[in-house]
Amino acid sequence: MRERTLARRLPYYVMFAVVALFAAVPLYWLVLSSIKPVEDLSDPSPVPARLTLDNYLIALTDTEIPRWLGNTLLIAIATTALGLAVSALAAFSFARHVFAGRSVLFGMVIASLAIPEYVTVIPQYTIMRELGLLNTYAAVVLPLAAHALTLFLLRQYFRQLPDELFDAARLDGASEWSTFLKVAFPLIRPGLGAAGLMLFLSSWNAYLLPLIMLQSSDQFTLPMGLAFLHSQIQLGDAAISPWSAITAGTVLSILPLVVCLLAMQRHFIAGITQGAVR
Repeated sequence: MRERTLARRLPYYVMFAVVALFAAVPLYWLVLSSIKPVEDLSDPSPVPARLTLDNYLIALTDTEIPRWLGNTLLIAIATTALGLAVSALAAFSFARHVFAGRSVLFGMVIASLAIPEYVTVIPQYTIMRELGLLNTYAAVVLPLAAHALTLFLLRQYFRQLPDELFDAARLDGASEWSTFLKVAFPLIRPGLGAAGLMLFLSSWNAYLLPLIMLQSSDQFTLPMGLAFLHSQIQLGDAAISPWSAITAGTVLSILPLVVCLLAMQRHFIAGITQGAVR
């Protein structure tokens, strides 16, 4: 019986191993490049002859990567906190209240997922300019926090909650705000974890919006900063070897994401699967 089960599952194991290999090889090559001397970057050998941590030393001491890393972390945390707060309130209204135009409004929210980011950049830039928020972190955080997929996921969670909970809360004299905070909000923690992780990852990797909204180099996010270092290679006016900082900085940029995914993958998968059914 065990042999038949193994034989039946073997093709899936092989397929997963091949996919994992394709995903791991670029990551291995990136980490390997970050600990190679710059003059050995063109060496195709999978096992380098020399290893060094000088690239990380250059990235952390001779560039603004630590500042850019802090800016990215600040924007990601602010976006996640604001996005969860706004999306939870909107999702609760869509899930638990009946009002005129609810279906139309929610349909518009879902339809916005089909709009490319490039189409919305000019309107967002115009709005932030009129509000006087250009070249501030708020100009990046506010648009990124409005995430339609987060609202959809949390709405699904609120819809799964039994009506008896809310009826009992109202009979006890709880207001709508108290019902939201003390009854509904604590019960959607898996969804909040999944939605928060999505918001954090999308804001951490954001490039186009910060590029348009931020102008000062000391406000750059890490993706912008790495692109700036790459431009110095083409211009040929870098005081250091940009490839050293780029390879090490790229590893530093993905390290927090890998840690978050490994730490929260179980909660993320549970949050997505539980919110997908009713």
